[in-house]
Amino acid sequence: MEGVMMRGNRTVASTVRKSSGELVTTTRTYIPITKRNKILGLPFIRGGISMIESMVVGIKALMESAEYVEFEESESKFDKWIEKKFGDKSTNIIMYVSLIFALAIGIGLFMLLPNLVADFLPFDKDTASGAFLANIAEGIIRIVIFVAYVWIVSKNREIKRVFQYHGAEHKTIFAYENMDELTVENVKKHTRLHPRCGTTFIFVVVIISILVFALTGWHNKLLNVVIRLALLPVIAGVSYELFKLAARSESRLVKLISYPGILLQKITTQEPDDSMIEVAIASLKAVLENEEGECAKDENLQAAE
Repeated sequence: MEGVMMRGNRTVASTVRKSSGELVTTTRTYIPITKRNKILGLPFIRGGISMIESMVVGIKALMESAEYVEFEESESKFDKWIEKKFGDKSTNIIMYVSLIFALAIGIGLFMLLPNLVADFLPFDKDTASGAFLANIAEGIIRIVIFVAYVWIVSKNREIKRVFQYHGAEHKTIFAYENMDELTVENVKKHTRLHPRCGTTFIFVVVIISILVFALTGWHNKLLNVVIRLALLPVIAGVSYELFKLAARSESRLVKLISYPGILLQKITTQEPDDSMIEVAIASLKAVLENEEGECAKDENLQAAE
């Protein structure tokens, strides 16, 4: 909220603009578990792990940013109860509860609801062709619900500002990747649509889920739910590898699969103002400065050894 988080190879930096206009930047060393554990870092395994880990990092950054932003609303009774019950651990408790709640809402709204709706469609699901068509229909319903959800939340004033900061993040990264000096004027020239955005990844997940579920047949409601939940890690793993491939591949087929996600970024990113770009630049510079310092330490350590 009112800020931008940037991640490097071993650094997470968050810059927030306080109500007073002051910029506050926090950095910490963070090496993903997929890089620390060889098994969890294997292709098709790392996708699901990275998705959960990114959610944890993102929610933590969101909660940290809330400490610097003044809200009109007073603290909720639930927040007060958590703080009283768990004391110093209340922040972590709220973070993990938020993560579980977000996962539950995501699975319910985008996985289970489309399946329940498709179950009422007049296909002969006892035949292979009918089951296949039901799964395709479920996928289309999932896409409609997802796009509608993103469009609706984008109309909220606070969410729109989050999307503007999202646009500032993309523009700043593009400026850095094009080796431009990180100034507001240079950043403004770049597009806000980036191929490695999480929005694109989510849409790739939706597309892959349609293809995978179409091969599983159609069963009773409970078994359909179990199959979809069981296949989530597989879908995340395949989507992650395809997502990484799309970011560096010139294949038309791969680009075609990721293209709808690029289009969706026209909603999830909005044109930022100059003050938002300043925040994104400060966050990226913090990552670059910290990682340059870490590299220097590594070189000194190797020389000493």
